[in-house]
Amino acid sequence: MSWEEEFTEQEETNQEERESEKTQKERETVEPGTVKDIGLYLLNLLSVKGWQYLGLMVHPENGKILVDLTEARKAIDLFSLVFNFFKDGSSREEVRDLQAQLSNLQLNFVEKKKGRET
Repeated sequence: MSWEEEFTEQEETNQEERESEKTQKERETVEPGTVKDIGLYLLNLLSVKGWQYLGLMVHPENGKILVDLTEARKAIDLFSLVFNFFKDGSSREEVRDLQAQLSNLQLNFVEKKKGRET
């Protein structure tokens, strides 16, 4: 192996070590997720499922639009329950945004329900 190849190989090894050290330092400085973070993630999932079961979003599982008001109601009710649990520890802006999501889901549910009854 020539000195140029050895030098290049050593540089690559050094670069990998620096990147590894950087990744380790980043891991050490990142705070673990909180239960609130999980709650907000769950609220996002429930919101999307609500829209999907109201037939207002395509289901990624099958690429189809499906209306199932029973499932939509479950998603909306569970969203409301989780939202009320986390509301006290949230900022005013987070509460406003989540309340708007819940209100939109509820209003669209009522509209879909009315459309089914007529």
